[in-house]
Amino acid sequence: MTRTALIRNITLSVAAFLMIGLNAAAARADEVFVAGFTNGCFGAACAPGASATTGGLTFSNATFSGTTAAGFRGIGGAPNPGSNFNNLGSVSLSTAPQTYNTTFTLQITFVAPQGITGSNQATFTATVTGTVISDNIGGVRFDFNNTPILFTFNDPNCEPDPTGGIPGQQTTCGQGSFSFSVNDVAIDPGQTIAITGQITAAQQATIPEPASMLLLGTGLAGAAAAYRRRSKKTQD
Repeated sequence: MTRTALIRNITLSVAAFLMIGLNAAAARADEVFVAGFTNGCFGAACAPGASATTGGLTFSNATFSGTTAAGFRGIGGAPNPGSNFNNLGSVSLSTAPQTYNTTFTLQITFVAPQGITGSNQATFTATVTGTVISDNIGGVRFDFNNTPILFTFNDPNCEPDPTGGIPGQQTTCGQGSFSFSVNDVAIDPGQTIAITGQITAAQQATIPEPASMLLLGTGLAGAAAAYRRRSKKTQD
């Protein structure tokens, strides 16, 4: 075999091994485990906190977590002020006469996945309008900007999925993205409602497992050794 042919064969072998390594990461798009918490406040230039009140409106924060399915995860659990879970917080409205014309700021903080590009926080501002009169007629509406926000991440920390995850998939490490949006809500006097949202278009390419990377490294080392042996024979 000529030197040129040998180099060509080794090059093809290296390319094949590289494709195997890349395919280990790209062969499937795993689901994404998402977790976080919310804070909110009423009024212009306010600082979001665990709770907030204006007139007869009271906001209470929340935590959420879960794994997407087919790239989707709804965040809309039942309201439970003081211990909201799997929603974006709750709002209670009293029956006291009140006219509302203010803003509301909702801050979402993601703790998983880690490695979100830029910031792990998103701020959503709603225009709050409505009127409550003494005979309980009327209501209040939170009008959010519903445009989905795209998050990209590179999370190298392969931690166990506390929800159990999806068999055969890694859901807490890898490179990927998801979109997140908040829904408008309306409330009548005397009610408590949850602020809801959703994760859409979630996808993640799994980081190659150590065994796959070892196989790739072994193949490259073998190709290099073969080249050295052939070169030595040619020189002899």
